[in-house]
Amino acid sequence: MIQQQRPGMLWTVNRAFALALGIVFTLLGIIGFLTPVENQTGVQHLLGLFDVDLTHNIIHLGTGLLGIMAALVGQARTFNQVFGVIYTALGILGLFPFLYFPIGSYGQDAGLFLGLVHMNAADHVLHLITGIPALIVGFSFAGSATPSSR
Repeated sequence: MIQQQRPGMLWTVNRAFALALGIVFTLLGIIGFLTPVENQTGVQHLLGLFDVDLTHNIIHLGTGLLGIMAALVGQARTFNQVFGVIYTALGILGLFPFLYFPIGSYGQDAGLFLGLVHMNAADHVLHLITGIPALIVGFSFAGSATPSSR
């Protein structure tokens, strides 16, 4: 008799990818909360590379926790698809300077991206190098799995 394994016990490409994204973005969110503020506008230079602020850190933390949760409850493919669409779109939209406002209100800053959060080119590159692979994994790999070692 062949015993069926529960889907939660199978490691798919989508599950591993969602878990990896979840861990990375959770760590970015936590490190962001520990990074000192650089100027009066609330900008932080996360890892000396990314412009973030409190809102951005909350978004990273929330995204990361959603990725971990999705990997653990069997929604990894959906997470990768949604994450891929949103983060690829953010990466592309970051190419348009008019999406930073209010312009000139923040000294050296170009303004807030979509009026919400501080971002720079490194943020948009991160969004593209995580979003595009998430799109590929989420839309290409339906359910190939390997049994877990648990």
